[in-house]
Parts: sequence; C-alpha cells; structure tokens
Amino acid sequence: MAEGLSLKKNIAWNSAGSIVRLGCNYLITIAVVRLSHGFDAAGALSLAMSVSNLVAPFADFRLRTVQVTDVRGEHSSGEYVGLRLLTSVLAFVVGVVYAFLTCSLDAVPAIVAYLVASLAANFIEGLHAIDQRHLRMDYIGRSYMMQGISNLALFSVVLWFSDSLVLACISMAVSTLAICFIYDMPRASGFESIKPVIDLRSAARTLATLLPLVIAQVCSSAVLTVPKQYLAASVSTAALGIYSSVASPAAIVQMGASYIYSPLMGEFAQRFKDDKASALKLFRRTIQGIIGITVVFSVLILIFGEWILGLLYGQEIVEYSYLLGPAVLCTFVTAFAWFMNDLLLSLRDYKASFLGNVVATVVSLAITIPVVDLFGMNGVSWVGVGSYLLAVLSLVAFFVRDCKRLDETKGVSLCLIGEEEKESADQDEG
Repeated sequence: MAEGLSLKKNIAWNSAGSIVRLGCNYLITIAVVRLSHGFDAAGALSLAMSVSNLVAPFADFRLRTVQVTDVRGEHSSGEYVGLRLLTSVLAFVVGVVYAFLTCSLDAVPAIVAYLVASLAANFIEGLHAIDQRHLRMDYIGRSYMMQGISNLALFSVVLWFSDSLVLACISMAVSTLAICFIYDMPRASGFESIKPVIDLRSAARTLATLLPLVIAQVCSSAVLTVPKQYLAASVSTAALGIYSSVASPAAIVQMGASYIYSPLMGEFAQRFKDDKASALKLFRRTIQGIIGITVVFSVLILIFGEWILGLLYGQEIVEYSYLLGPAVLCTFVTAFAWFMNDLLLSLRDYKASFLGNVVATVVSLAITIPVVDLFGMNGVSWVGVGSYLLAVLSLVAFFVRDCKRLDETKGVSLCLIGEEEKESADQDEG
C-alpha cells in the first residue's frame, strides 16, 4: 500500500468527507418533507432516527477511539472487527425489540431498514480505524463522501417515485453495505487482516471493560435530552420543535471541532507513550485549532444564522433566532468535553471518562427544572453550558493527574533499566 499521508492532509480529507456526509444527512431530513405526501414520512423517519440514536452507543462501544489509540497491541484488527460484529448484532436486536415494544407496527419496517443502514455505517468505522492507524484518511474521506451522496440521491429518487419511506431506507442500507464491501473492506485489508476473530470469553471481558464508556456516552447524550424532554412537558412539543430547528445549524461548531482532533487520537496515544513533551505540544496546538475553528464557525452562524433559518424553515421561525447565541455557546463547550473524553481514552483512563460524563448528567438533572423555567427555550442551551463546563473542568483535572502519573511511571522504568544495566555490568565483571 502507498505511504501514509501527513497529519494536515489526513485532517483535510477527514474534514471534507465528514462535512459532505453531514450535509447530505441533513438534506435527507429536508427531502423527506419536500418529496413525500404529507408529514407522516417525516415523523416516521424522525422516529427511526431516534431509535437508531438510542442503540448507537451499544453498537459503537467507543471501539474506534480504543482501536485507533491501541499502540500496545491489546487486540488484533481481526479481534476488533469481530467485536464490531458482536456489538452490531446486539444493537440491532435491542433496536428491533424496542421498536416492537414502543412503536406502532406500521412504523417498524422503516425503523428496521434505517437500523440496518445506520449499523452498516457504524461497522465501517472499524475499517476506518485501520485506515487511520496507517495514516490514510483519504480513504475515509472518500468513503464518507460516497456514503453521503449515494444515500441522499437514492433516498430522494426512491421516495419520489414510490412515496415509500421503507423502500427509501432500504435503498440507503443497500448503498452503505455496497460501499463497505466494494470500497472500504479491500482498502483496510491491504493494511491488516480484517477476518473476524471472535473469542466469546475474551470479547465478553473486553466489552465489560468498555461498558463504563458506553454508559458515559449515554450520560453525555442525556445532558441535553433531559432539558429537552422537560421543555416539551412543561411548555409544549411545539416549543421543543422550534428550539431543535433553530439549534440545528449550531451543531456545525461541534462537528468542526471533532474534525480537527479526531484524526489526531492515534498520534496522541503514540506520543504520550514515547514522548510526553511532544504530546503536550500537540495538545496545545490542538486546543488552538479547536478554538480557531469553533470561533470562525460561531461567527459565521451568528452572522448568517437568521438567513439560513429562513431559507430552510420559512420566515415564521426567524423571530426565534435569538436562540442561536446560547446554542452556539453550548456546542462550543460540548466540543471541548468531547475532545477531553477522547484524550482520556487515548491514555486508557476509562474511569475518568466515565466520571466526567456522570458529573455532567448529575448537574443536568439538578438544574434542568429551575433553568428551563427561568429561560424557557434558551434554558436547554444554558443547562448544556453549565453541565458540560463542569464536565470539562473535571476531565481536565483527571488529565493533569494522568500526565503526572506518566512522569512517575517513566521514572520507575528508568530506575528498573538502570538496575538491570548495573546487574549486567556486575555479571560481566564476575
């Protein structure tokens, strides 16, 4: 295979591909309204997305970050692929059972089809982890572009001609699986064996170790879910709909930050293992990059946000553009919480990641009612700001502690090496 690319090129390819896929996925939510008859399809797609988001942490199990930062060879690529298969099957079963228990039977086929498409994309992330470890994120960027464009095109065409959300979701599943088999698997297998290796005892032990990370991810999602649900219950579902629509453009701030640091996770793990000073230098540069990109996106959203909202949702929603400011600030703080979470995973401090997210959830539960009652729709954003800010402070404290432990570990290692050299010298003299 060709040589790895530079970090800058990897970041550029990952960012470009991620933005294209994100934009296409967002356009799908608009296409379902524009191309279907009535709003039933839009509601069913929203329901399918909700079920998929619910089981996504159990499919992901934070395996990509763990795999990319595995610089000590804890598991082979085949074992990670095997784990992906197990977690995908688990998530699919949980999602289908949940759909049958909580949703109308008419909605289940679309939910199942969307689940397959979503879990196929999640499985591809395991192959992308191999590409990233070998510094070929151009493969990842192209895969993201193909996924986004093909899903949007097929979904729109099938929905236009058939007016069937089920067939439209099936077309996305077929498209994503085709890209997996035809494009991603051949490229990942060029670096390492991707033949699934499943040892149930080892897999159970590994997944049990990673379970706190899944719980942490669920807790992180709950930080904003709790105030959103309270807003819908205390004010109205219309208020939640307005808030969600206005806040959606602000998500680009959070995504933009992730495009900066995600390609660097493997590099962080290697540098913290070999050269802490170099790792800290990269840490400072990454923080600067995150601040820079989030500030640029935030300014653009605040300037053009009102126009974007009017273009996407109509002029009736423009009067609620005052919700944008706090929403942008919320995503800004959330981006740093995500970064510190992944950084602690690269240091294999799972407990710290878990506790940081628990802090955010506890704060959200404690302040949701008074804050939402006081600020109304903006209260959701302010709950997120306060909760994630305390989470960031907690995670930073754990990070500082882990950095100090690296010095202590290195000192012990040097002492042991010195003792071994001394014993070797004594033996030579003898």
